[in-house]
Amino acid sequence: MAFASLPRQLKAFNLYIDGTSYAGRADTITLPPLNFVVEAHRAAGMDGSVELEMGMELMPFSAVLSDYSPDLIALMGQNDVPVVARGSVQAQGGATEAVIVNMRGLFKGLEFATWQGGTKSTKTISSTLSYFRYRQRDVEYCEIDIINMVRKFGGVDQLAAHRNNIGQ
Repeated sequence: MAFASLPRQLKAFNLYIDGTSYAGRADTITLPPLNFVVEAHRAAGMDGSVELEMGMELMPFSAVLSDYSPDLIALMGQNDVPVVARGSVQAQGGATEAVIVNMRGLFKGLEFATWQGGTKSTKTISSTLSYFRYRQRDVEYCEIDIINMVRKFGGVDQLAAHRNNIGQ
């Protein structure tokens, strides 16, 4: 008899922005949704529409930090700011697994929380990513490099033939 396995859950994480660790100061991070831009297509001889994949949607990233680091303010407007999220996931009774997400992008937003004495002060940072790589258990499951036209899922580079066709 097979038993259902319990889901892996995030047990701990850390965030690095431009090489600085935000351990103990990163409250939450929101990884980008990975979605394709699609267009509906219906032409002669078709009984309905199909969606045509036309590339990737924007990849927004955000984090809420409990830190008034001036280094974050200095990053505003910079492109290719490196961000690394490291997590530890585990299913109940199972081994821990490392998750490493490497990102780069335009540091485009910084929102200060309301100032009020005696309360926790946070700031929210936001970025639009041009690079995203997801690894778990030392296996790369996804790499998206918008600028260099690389898009890998499950080890398959979906844009390799296109790069070859245009001489890249």
